Order: sequence, then C-alpha cells, then structure tokens
Amino acid sequence: MHHVWIVEDDFRVAQIHQDFVQAMKGFKVTESIRTGNELIEKLAQAEQLPAIILTDLYIPDVERSSLITHIRQKYPAIYVIVISAATEVALIKEVVHLGIFDYIIKPFEQQRLEQAFNKYKQTIAIYQQSANVTQRDLDSLFYNAVVNKIVEDETFVKGIDAHTLQTVKDIFEKEQQNELTASQLSELIGSSRSTARRYLEYLVSEQFLEMISIYGSVGRPERKYVYRGTYEQN
Repeated sequence: MHHVWIVEDDFRVAQIHQDFVQAMKGFKVTESIRTGNELIEKLAQAEQLPAIILTDLYIPDVERSSLITHIRQKYPAIYVIVISAATEVALIKEVVHLGIFDYIIKPFEQQRLEQAFNKYKQTIAIYQQSANVTQRDLDSLFYNAVVNKIVEDETFVKGIDAHTLQTVKDIFEKEQQNELTASQLSELIGSSRSTARRYLEYLVSEQFLEMISIYGSVGRPERKYVYRGTYEQN
C-alpha cells in the first residue's frame, strides 16, 4: 500500500483530493495537513514517510515554493505532486527545477490524478525490477512523456486520457495479457471498473481489441477483451 499525504488548507478541497486518491487501488491517504509547519513537524516525527505528497503552493504559513524546497532537500525519496491554481510560468519553472514529480492545475478531473499515479507506479516498477535499466525502460519514463504531450495537444476523445490509454495498450502488448475483463483491468491500472471499460471499448472501436461474450450457467454474459495482436502472432 502506497501512503499519500495531502497538504491543503481548504478542508473541503482536501476531502475531494482524498476521495480521488482513495478511489484508486493501492493508495491510502494517511495524513491530511493544513499548514506548512504542520507538514514539517509530521515529517520529522514520522515513523513511516509517505510515498507521495500532494501539495498546493499557496499555503498560508509558507512562501510559495519554500515548502517544496524543504521536502526535496530533506526527503528526496518522496514524490511531490503539486496541485495548485497557480499558472505563472516563472513559478512553475522554479518548482519543476526543484524536482517535483508532476504539476496539476486546479480544478482538475479525477482522471488527471489517475494519470499521475499510474506514472508513479510505472516509475517504481522500473526502479525495482533490477539493478540496471534498459534504454527502453528509460524511454518509457522520458520519451513517452513527450509523445503523450503531443497526443494530448491534439483533439482527443472525451474521457480518454493519452497516458492512461498507452498504459492499457502496454498491458496487452508488453505484459502479454492477451485477454482481460473490465474488473481485471481496473485492478491493474488502479481505476474504477467503469473507467476501465471505457478504455477497453475505445480500443475495440480502434480495432486494437476484440470483445467476446462468455456465457455462463446463470446471470449476464461476461465480457472479455482480447488483444488482436494475439491472432497475428499465431
């Protein structure tokens, strides 16, 4: 279970962020913090540090990026995701140079946070798989980010996020998952079942997958989504 801390002075906004995180499998909010000083104290006293900190830049008792600076200097292993309404280029450049993992502009949809967390899981998986990485591994971290940005800038189907879509395709292509149900995919990508089905149905429309119905003895037939590349390999 990956522990997440939320730093947000508005308790209503913090609750929304917490609900988004708790909806994703494998992640748990273990602290919801209102001030910068409270965060600094809790980090210093923590028996277990969080894997991820979600933080605004406008926290009443700290100056803009100073909290990010503190986290990155004292706790470099923590992944920092900024969630803020701030859009000033100078400020964003500053926190990017400090080493934040992602930057999400308020207001945002749950899918955007899912994208950030999926990227986190992908990064962790690469770091843990062996002592060395391949160029392909590094390309998935750095190059795909550029490709996804290009795709996102194009007109895309509503409700389909480019990064999450690529993650789903990789599951079928690279991880050799030839067939999956929506429930199985939702566990793999940490999303709701309805979100997983949306991506599967989209890939059916793109002829990347084929949907088949499995009829049991009772109840509705189960839908399975089969990778068309399986047929090409056979």
